[in-house]
Amino acid sequence: MLIATAVMLLGLVLGIAAAQLAGLRLGGVIVVPLVSVYFLQSFATLPVFIASVAAAYFSVRIIKNRLLVYGRPLFVLSVIIGAIVPVLVFKILSDAAGIGVGLSQIGFIGSVLPGIAAYNYHRIDADKRVLDMVWSLAIVLFLSVVGIGLVIFVGLSPLAGALPPVLLSPTSDIANAFGLVVDTDTVPIVMSDFLAVGLLALGMLLSEGVRSRYGLRVGGVIVVPLIVIISFRNEWMLSLWVGTVVLAYFAVMFVHWWTLLYGRVLLGLGVIVGLLVSISATTVVPARTGLLPFFTGILGGVTGYNLHVVPPAERRAAVSVTGSILVLVIIVARFLVIPPQTGLLLSVSASHVAVGASVCLIALYELYHLERIRPNETIPAIPTGTAERGDDHL
Repeated sequence: MLIATAVMLLGLVLGIAAAQLAGLRLGGVIVVPLVSVYFLQSFATLPVFIASVAAAYFSVRIIKNRLLVYGRPLFVLSVIIGAIVPVLVFKILSDAAGIGVGLSQIGFIGSVLPGIAAYNYHRIDADKRVLDMVWSLAIVLFLSVVGIGLVIFVGLSPLAGALPPVLLSPTSDIANAFGLVVDTDTVPIVMSDFLAVGLLALGMLLSEGVRSRYGLRVGGVIVVPLIVIISFRNEWMLSLWVGTVVLAYFAVMFVHWWTLLYGRVLLGLGVIVGLLVSISATTVVPARTGLLPFFTGILGGVTGYNLHVVPPAERRAAVSVTGSILVLVIIVARFLVIPPQTGLLLSVSASHVAVGASVCLIALYELYHLERIRPNETIPAIPTGTAERGDDHL
C-alpha cells in the first residue's frame, strides 16, 4: 500500500499543479494516478483504458451532436459507455484466456475511469484537448516509472512487509516481473461480477434519481455501492470510510476558508487526506491486503469533497439520504450474499435493524421536506449546480 499511495499522492499533486498553472484537466483529478497504479497492478490495463477512452469519447461526441444531451446526463452516459469496454474485455480475458485481474478484485473503480476521462476531454477547450491528452499519457508513463523504482526499492528493503501490500501482492504484475512478491492472503471474492454490476447500477439509479428530482448531491456516482462491495469483504472498511469522510470534509472546509481555493484543487486535497488517513489506519485496522484500504481512502476523500460542495442548507439532507441509500444497498446485498468471516453483517442483530431503520426514517423526513418546497413542474427550475462541480467525481 505504501507504493500505491506514494504514486497516487504524486499524481494528485501533479494534477493540481496542471490545473492551477496550465488549466489542464488530465482526464480528471484521480484518473491519471489511478490508471498508473492499475497499470502496475496489471499490464493489460493501459491498452484497455486507452481503447475505452477512445470508444467513450467518440460515443459521447455522437450523442452530443444527435441528441443534444449535456451537463450531468451526459456525464452519467459517459461513465456508462466508458465502463462497457473494460468490463467486457476484463471478463473475456478472465474467463476465456485466464489473463489479467477480474473486475471484482480491483473494486470496479477502474471501470468508470474511461468515461470520466472522455467527458473531461469533451469539456476542455478544443485548442488544449490534444495537449491535455499528451500530458495525461506522459504523466501516466512518468508515474509508472516512479512506481517501478519504488517497487524495486521497497521490495528489497524491510519496508516491504511494513504495510498490507498492493503493488507487492501476488496479483501484482510488476511484483511478479521482478520477483518481489510479498506473500499475503488474496481479497475474498464474495459476489459475482454480475451481482456487483447490479449493485453499482442500483446505487447509481438511487443517487441520480435523488439528484435529478431534488438537485441533491449524494456521495458520488458509484461511491455508495462500491463501499458496500468493499465492506462485504472487510467490515472495518465501512467505519474507515466514515472516518475518512469526516476528516477529509473538515480538511477541505478549512483549506477553502483559508485560501479560497475551490473545484479540482479541493477535490485533489480531499483524496490526499483520504489516502493519508487510510494508510495510517492500516496500522490498527485488520486488513489482509492494502487494496481495500487504498480504495476506501480514495472514496472517502471524494465523498468528503462532495459533502463540502453541497449548500449548507442541504447538507443535513445530503448526509441522511446518502446514509439511507447505503442502508438500502446493504439490505439488497445481504439478501443475495453471505459475507465471509471478515465481512459486514455476517450475523444481523436487532441493533443493526434499529440503526438502519432510524437512518431511513430520518432520510424520509428530509425527502418529505424537500418534496414540499420543490418548485412546480410547470415553472422552469434554476440549475442547482454546474458540470464543473461534478464532472470527474466518483
